[in-house]
Amino acid sequence: METSQPWTMESSWNARVIGPIEEQAWLDQAADYVMELAKPLLEMPQAERVMDFLHGRWLGHALHPVLTDVPIGMWSGSLLLGLVGAHKSAGVLSAVGSAGAVGATATGFADWSDTVGRDRRLGILHGMLNVGGLTLQVLSLSARLRRRKRSAMMLSMAGLSVSSAAAYLGGELVFGRGVMVNHDAWVSGPEDWTPVAAEAEVTEGAMKPAEVAGRRILLYRERARVHAIEGTCSHLGGPLYEGEVSKGVVTCPWHGSRFRLTDGAVCRGPATFPVPRLETRVRNGQVEVRGRQG
Repeated sequence: METSQPWTMESSWNARVIGPIEEQAWLDQAADYVMELAKPLLEMPQAERVMDFLHGRWLGHALHPVLTDVPIGMWSGSLLLGLVGAHKSAGVLSAVGSAGAVGATATGFADWSDTVGRDRRLGILHGMLNVGGLTLQVLSLSARLRRRKRSAMMLSMAGLSVSSAAAYLGGELVFGRGVMVNHDAWVSGPEDWTPVAAEAEVTEGAMKPAEVAGRRILLYRERARVHAIEGTCSHLGGPLYEGEVSKGVVTCPWHGSRFRLTDGAVCRGPATFPVPRLETRVRNGQVEVRGRQG
């Protein structure tokens, strides 16, 4: 299930620049075309494991930002070495950066595939610019191999410029839109033990939504012990309390991330961060919870 969130208008120079761009209908068409091309790969038996790897669940946070440092750093170094005349060394860095860009592209696609609406449109533009930057760098490397130093330098500058523009859009997606960040990062409390439900309402193997401190949490009983985790998906803030439960795991209704109800651990992406758990105890027939401190 894909859910697009409403958004309020922003008043800033970059919002005035990016806003009209991300509303272009052709970006939706381009995104649909890319997803159609990728559909056979996403339907392969091992696709779920591969996507989990690309999302970075094994790393504990998104893998894409880690890999993007490689091409940007290498290409910047290549340009600098070319300017001082170390063209052979510049070629080596250009080649390494281009190889690293392939991994960054794969992880970027994995993260982008779970976006919708304005984030999806901005993401496809970000990806297209990155592919353009990579193409220019490969052409620059080819020119270096043919000893066309001036052409190589011009192509390298153009490629780094395009990739820098793409990086700016990537920063907007992460820092401005919260794509692939932990949406439970600012959750804390309650500081004191707080009753949230009668013990009799929490049955074995079933999920019980409750409220505490103005937010939703999930109660779950397993082997007579009651557990509690936050009710918001760490991926994009989806309502876990509306998700399906099977064998102690809740599935987010938005993008299919799965979390273990006993401790909030991620069992499947695209989420890479676990859902925070709360301390629980039973007093006088009431389930009480206490959250992590701010």
